[in-house]
Amino acid sequence: MKLLSLLCLSLFLTINCPAYSQTDTSFLSRAAGMLEKQPATEKVYLQLDKPSYAFDDTIWYKAYTVIGQHHQLSGLGSVLHTELIDAHDSVIIRQTLPLLSGVTWGNFALSRKLKPGNYRIRAYTNWMRNAGPEYFFNVRVQVGGLQFSLAQAKQAIALNPDVQFFPEGGQLVDGVRSRVAIKVVNSNGLGEDIKGTIEDNQGNIVADFATQHLGMGIFALIPQSGKTYKAKISRSGESDFTVDLPKALEEGYTLALNNSGPDSIYIKVAVNEKVFNEQKNNIFYIMAQSSGKVYYASQGKLEGLVYTAKVDKGRFPSGIAQFTLFSQSREPLAERIAYIQNNDTLKLRIAATSATYGTRQPVKIELNAKENTNIPATGSFSVAVINESRVGIDEGSESTILNNLLLTSDLQGYIEKPNYYFINPNDQTRADLDILMLTQGYRRFDWRKVLNNTNQTIAYQPERSLELSGALKTPSGKPVPDGKITLVATRENVIRDTVTDINGNFKFTGLYLSDTAKLVLRARKAHNGSNVAIYVKQQDYPAILKEKTADAMPGLSPQTVAAMQKDYEDYQKQKRIDSLKNGINLKEVTIKSRPISKPDAYNDYGAVSEYDVDMKRLGKEFFNIEEALTLSIPGLAGFDHHYKFEGRPIKVIIDGLERNIDDVNFFLPKEVESIRMIAATGSTSPELILTTKRYAGTDTASTVL
Repeated sequence: MKLLSLLCLSLFLTINCPAYSQTDTSFLSRAAGMLEKQPATEKVYLQLDKPSYAFDDTIWYKAYTVIGQHHQLSGLGSVLHTELIDAHDSVIIRQTLPLLSGVTWGNFALSRKLKPGNYRIRAYTNWMRNAGPEYFFNVRVQVGGLQFSLAQAKQAIALNPDVQFFPEGGQLVDGVRSRVAIKVVNSNGLGEDIKGTIEDNQGNIVADFATQHLGMGIFALIPQSGKTYKAKISRSGESDFTVDLPKALEEGYTLALNNSGPDSIYIKVAVNEKVFNEQKNNIFYIMAQSSGKVYYASQGKLEGLVYTAKVDKGRFPSGIAQFTLFSQSREPLAERIAYIQNNDTLKLRIAATSATYGTRQPVKIELNAKENTNIPATGSFSVAVINESRVGIDEGSESTILNNLLLTSDLQGYIEKPNYYFINPNDQTRADLDILMLTQGYRRFDWRKVLNNTNQTIAYQPERSLELSGALKTPSGKPVPDGKITLVATRENVIRDTVTDINGNFKFTGLYLSDTAKLVLRARKAHNGSNVAIYVKQQDYPAILKEKTADAMPGLSPQTVAAMQKDYEDYQKQKRIDSLKNGINLKEVTIKSRPISKPDAYNDYGAVSEYDVDMKRLGKEFFNIEEALTLSIPGLAGFDHHYKFEGRPIKVIIDGLERNIDDVNFFLPKEVESIRMIAATGSTSPELILTTKRYAGTDTASTVL
């Protein structure tokens, strides 16, 4: 067994205050203040117990909801929505969970009817919907073994991939040397490595390039006035093809960062001769923010073709920093994001009390958590332990609380192998991470909207509790004002009453229920008339974004996939062997039924008595089934999970199947055909037999949720 991951919410321990240069102007202070007035950002992370599952498995998870620059547990809302989504972008299971101080737990039970392949789990709060579904939590899981088709993969690779070019800072400018990042994605939605040359419109080769990591790479280019450029791309064993580069501007500013140093970031602002001659000595501004807070701001003057500055990385917390260049007229000119990796996370030490353990022996794990100042830390933790020989593990593809909250949750699109950049940070991983910053979409904050005081539209408010709303109408569709509505959740012992408004609408708020709660709604008119219909309002769920990644484990080689497939088959085989060893094979048996004895008849168990509930009185004199039972059957008492007849526990038979006593109250009086109690003296348990009209062959509308 191996400890898969350990997570803690108190990630950020050293947060520096924003610092401004001595030449600050009121613009810098005003812009920083307006940014901090933007709505707080919530994020969700789900810790799963493993990355792949069999059909009869249960996906267990613990959810953390955090907010703000320090990623503290959020108390903004009290409801979390989670969804299991299949490869066709359809929701298979949807859950609504109550949050307690930003934390909750849940699970998805996987049916054997599911098709094998990739599924994904999405989680969000109502407040997060203001930012859009692009920023919801998303993680991919494999269900039912690997179904990777090598023939399909080869066919996909044969198609020309999608090739995009990203000039650093956002644009190419004539005469200014710029770095250009490249991102190549094949039709499987995964990065593909290529190489090629850059040619101008006269056929001259001006640069060579090759991708270096997951289809991403970088090269330098000095665009010349009047020329256009294209990339000639070569693929092993495939035909060459060309892609046009973005057209260079005749005049403009470029913004470049050098993030390779351990302690500092170097900023370079450059212009061409035309801009310098027209705007000499003009003022410009540079501002850098992270998680909605400004940590660096400075003012510069255009006194040459190139301006440089050095920024201490210690000013920033770990995570994505957004550097923006503003003109003298306060217009954003160029933008660049960089990832800051500082030594400001928790120090975790995990130790087992023994090197080896016997079968079913308890395993104890000791956790020591300290801040980077060596002070003991407190937090909310979760641990998952799995057998690596039974579940395929690709550590580079793992979604962890670190890479999710600090990286993938702020970027748009699919991030391949997000944990690669964090497992063993070195010069190469830092360089690859910097190219990711150049190629991946980022728009958490739009400076134009911030400066124009165009605040993000708040269409969705935090949910303080679970709610259920709807309307009460007559069979002809007219609203029923002042109608009486009762909500029953038997397992949670919740009974709530309300009345409808003048339009027949009702709402239950402040509900605290489990993720599998069953609700029953009962309704009457103001004068106890029962000829009404209940309409429950369906919640407005956010759209499901289409997945662009094919149904294959992302980033795995065919050899790894084949090995994982064999491991999965061996696992299933071993499960069958274990089942045979631990189970008992029964011989064929024949089950025969016998008629129930009449009242007062005698058999081996003694006298038998029957009691029938008068169904004409049910729904009229008796408001619900519980009331009908206790008033119609002498000797029957108690209902709170302990229904007894003459002091003996009873069996509950509903439509021929033994059920829990809680299930009796799930039915409305109008849905029940008959209720009978059969009790015999002796050892036989009394039986409460409920038959529904549907089971008896007379269907009726149901209002069980």
